[in-house]
Amino acid sequence: MRRWLRRRSDPNQEWQRPEEPAPSTRPQPSGSPQTSHPSVEDDTAWRPSAEQGETAREPQAAPARRGPSYATTPEAHLLPPVKEPVLAAENVSRTYPGRVGVTALRGVTMSVFPGEFVALMGPSGSGKSTLLGLLAGLDHPEEGRVLWQGRDVRGLSHTEALALRRKELGMVFQSFGLLPTLSALENVELPLRVAGTRLDRANEAAVGWLTRLGLESRLDNRTFELSAGQQQRVAIARALVIEPVVVLADEPIAEVDTENADLILDALAEVVRRGGSVLAATHNPEALAYANRVVLLRDGRVEAEGTPEEIAGRLSTD
Repeated sequence: MRRWLRRRSDPNQEWQRPEEPAPSTRPQPSGSPQTSHPSVEDDTAWRPSAEQGETAREPQAAPARRGPSYATTPEAHLLPPVKEPVLAAENVSRTYPGRVGVTALRGVTMSVFPGEFVALMGPSGSGKSTLLGLLAGLDHPEEGRVLWQGRDVRGLSHTEALALRRKELGMVFQSFGLLPTLSALENVELPLRVAGTRLDRANEAAVGWLTRLGLESRLDNRTFELSAGQQQRVAIARALVIEPVVVLADEPIAEVDTENADLILDALAEVVRRGGSVLAATHNPEALAYANRVVLLRDGRVEAEGTPEEIAGRLSTD
């Protein structure tokens, strides 16, 4: 892994943060990076450290963050100031019925604050995708509740729920969720068209995001003409084109190489730079370089939560 922060020798010394990039506006089409052949990421399982009674590898330091930061002075704490969360789960539980019921979440409580990039990590089967589905309002818990800006999602009217999904919430699905009969450009234009945006403006915004993500030569290609990594970038562009308040991304860099992973993560970080929020479920520790906070799930429960520096020592690979 590249660009790790060295661990401080003095435990009382504050972490030094990299300078923040200047805030940017809507992306402009400007030459595309050279795209390598996508590589499918191994399904890396995370395990707790030796304090859980297992043999773990040497703790790793967190990578130097290139994404947004709350710290404006060396003394500033890495976690966000106290404010109301934009999205929260309160003691949510979810069990899938069947001959042998599967409990995916067991009393999970977590919040996402404005201007925050949260990495949701944990092994396969730990409940990451289920939690994202509940937070998006695509499913409902048997116990607990999901709050959007302090309101119970179940209490939203049909009109309010539609407005939330069309204008304020961007979702990146692990299976991409692209429409195969539409081109890459039409897939990205679609949420703007549904929201009533004029065709010329929708086209301009879609071209801008696809160009930023290195797909300017693939605008007219349909899904079956794109590689998995290219489809993933189209899905990212579709989620970001509405300039959402919150992005929920399920394995957003699983199908791409390191170069395109940085491209995607930086695009997600722009949501944070303009004051929005990102919650990304991922196995890839590359996301730690952009995250403000990490939530570690295991067996449907929150096992640990904190800054990347605090959580990195609890992560090890098989």
